[in-house]
Amino acid sequence: MKPIYLVGFMGCGKTTVGNILSEQLNIQFVDIDEEIILHTSKTIPTIFEEYGENGFRDIESEVLKKVTSNDAVISTGGGIITREENINFMKKNGILFYLETSIEILYERICFDHNRPNAKNRSLDDMQALFANRKSAYEKADFSILSNTLSPLEVALEIINCLNSIKGGDSRNKN
Repeated sequence: MKPIYLVGFMGCGKTTVGNILSEQLNIQFVDIDEEIILHTSKTIPTIFEEYGENGFRDIESEVLKKVTSNDAVISTGGGIITREENINFMKKNGILFYLETSIEILYERICFDHNRPNAKNRSLDDMQALFANRKSAYEKADFSILSNTLSPLEVALEIINCLNSIKGGDSRNKN
């Protein structure tokens, strides 16, 4: 099976869903942010402080290419799609799922999380603007799963349904 990439805004549940999905499919789970921490021996906020967002994105792109393997669910960082090269790489090598969640729900989940440098000290309006900037890139995914009212398990099961439709010969369609 090709790698399964989970993309979406910070707080949409990529890591939680990714863990459940990997268990359901009995395949490896890889969290890009965790791999970045292992690769650099630094926290994400420290990398942002020392290298800025562009430096972080350079490291993120490098790690993405190193961790990609078949039979894996790969949870990406919320901003990985800000580089077209990353979207192209993921689409070429795997299947992309966008975990679509409303900004209001996302903001509630992340507004006090100090491990998210792009959320730190930002208002809902600031987060809405950042989300709006990224939305069209997220929508380049092969599938979108609207997760506002779904549990993480239900999102994982929706992804499995999409994967089964691919195996059944159906073309890739947005859900």
